[in-house]
Amino acid sequence: MSWYELRRCFRELTDALDTDALIEAPWQAFREAAQETPPPHLALLQRVVDERRGVRAAAEFAILDHGCGGGLSALWLFARGFESVYGVDVGGGVERLNRLLADVCGIDESRFWVYDGSHLPLPDESLDLVFSQQVLEHVDDSVFDSYYREEGRVLRPGGTAYHQVPHRLVPYDTHTRTWFVHWFPPALRRPLYRLTGNDPDYVESILHLRSPRRHRAQSLVHIGTCEDRTVQRLIGLTNLEDYKGSVGLRRLIGGLVRLPLLGRLAGGLLRNFVMLDTVSVKPARTS
Repeated sequence: MSWYELRRCFRELTDALDTDALIEAPWQAFREAAQETPPPHLALLQRVVDERRGVRAAAEFAILDHGCGGGLSALWLFARGFESVYGVDVGGGVERLNRLLADVCGIDESRFWVYDGSHLPLPDESLDLVFSQQVLEHVDDSVFDSYYREEGRVLRPGGTAYHQVPHRLVPYDTHTRTWFVHWFPPALRRPLYRLTGNDPDYVESILHLRSPRRHRAQSLVHIGTCEDRTVQRLIGLTNLEDYKGSVGLRRLIGGLVRLPLLGRLAGGLLRNFVMLDTVSVKPARTS
């Protein structure tokens, strides 16, 4: 199933919630859509969830969407049987998701919260997995350190943090739809944003691109081991139906990293200039 089709089902569900219409039918349609083959970025999330869950029951595996937005990814996991799912975001709109879980699933406790961007409203060592997908580039410097630190706090020993992060070295920025502009110093960057139809004040208020090294360092300090899975994503991603950038360039990159022998060299170089994928594991408690 394409990302756009899944989003359509989710939008019909949230529209029903917003208008107090009957939600059973759109909820069932969304649940059925969630059972289909997922779009690429959710397939990557599912792979990490499955490998880290092991033999544990899906309903008991506690997951947090750290920057859940409208809640689609978290609700998608819930519809696939992961009933211990939570979500936080600095924006609004989460109460309707709590109402959905209460009305349809009989879950009276809040699972989604608006939070201050700094302190997660969850107890220490209460989660098995925390994830974010294209969220960290919007996290302000004032709470960047606490974003990772809080993940380390709420993860159980042996718990996992999975992040997909656009960063400073990626040449094409999908937020502004510009090539290389974010590489320039502010004195040049701001007029270039204006020339490309972007408001530089707005862009710099919502976009905080950092180096991949800085993200990996934060994971190491606050969570534990940090495995870079960017190349694995490049190798495995062949469905480009929902890809926002240049499809031709993406096919070229995928072909290069799949080459025998030369693929390892190409992957080692190219992984620095595409979205970062990391899997970090908190050390297990030793007796």
